[in-house]
Amino acid sequence: MGHPHSILLVEEQGLLREALVEMLGMSPAVKVVGVASTLREARVLLTERAPSILVTGLMLEDGSAVELVRSMRRERLRTRVVVLTELQDGFAVTEAFSAGALGYVLKRQTMRDLLAAIEVVASGERYLSPSLTLEQASEASDAGQRVGLDRLSGREREILRLIAAGHTSAEIAQRLCISTSTIDTHRSNMYRKLALRNTVDLMRFATAHGIGMPSAGRVEQHRAREQIGGAHVISELEHGRDPARTPARPSK
Repeated sequence: MGHPHSILLVEEQGLLREALVEMLGMSPAVKVVGVASTLREARVLLTERAPSILVTGLMLEDGSAVELVRSMRRERLRTRVVVLTELQDGFAVTEAFSAGALGYVLKRQTMRDLLAAIEVVASGERYLSPSLTLEQASEASDAGQRVGLDRLSGREREILRLIAAGHTSAEIAQRLCISTSTIDTHRSNMYRKLALRNTVDLMRFATAHGIGMPSAGRVEQHRAREQIGGAHVISELEHGRDPARTPARPSK
């Protein structure tokens, strides 16, 4: 056996991060040379440790790992990337691979699967979770579907994915460390670029393009906006409040 693959692990969830470090440490095929929880920490360690493989979560506290992978490609770093995520939609797969990642592993898979993915990626080949299909990835690349998506910036796509997953403006702002007014500006820009009217239309657009996996309850909440007081429900949901507990203003 040759030298173990040097691994930089980037994961925002503390318990999962610690568990991964411990389990990776049991394999003679890999050696964890750095651990980070944010993009900022990861950038520093990429320079200091020069790992052969970056294993990273997709959505981190200070942004999307897709932006980190893109910057690595621009800087021509030799580190190869395995994305470890719970996201199964075609849009997320395509974004990761188009940015430069070679591996896409789901968090529900086993450590054996992750180690297999690391070996495949280390050889310069692409690894895609067996539960996903290449058709899922190619769907999001279809020219007809990409027309609208191509109009969005990287940050707008990131926010769209979080909206599609059912997060409110307040939750997204906290996750991305920006203000709710900035989120609202991005929403308005997406409405304009995609010729949409409101969050319900945005959700439908995301669903049609295979973006995000909102819970059934959250989808019903968004649909309720069109049925119950429109503007009132939209306002309450987007500010993180339960519209069922907040009385609507009487119409004049």
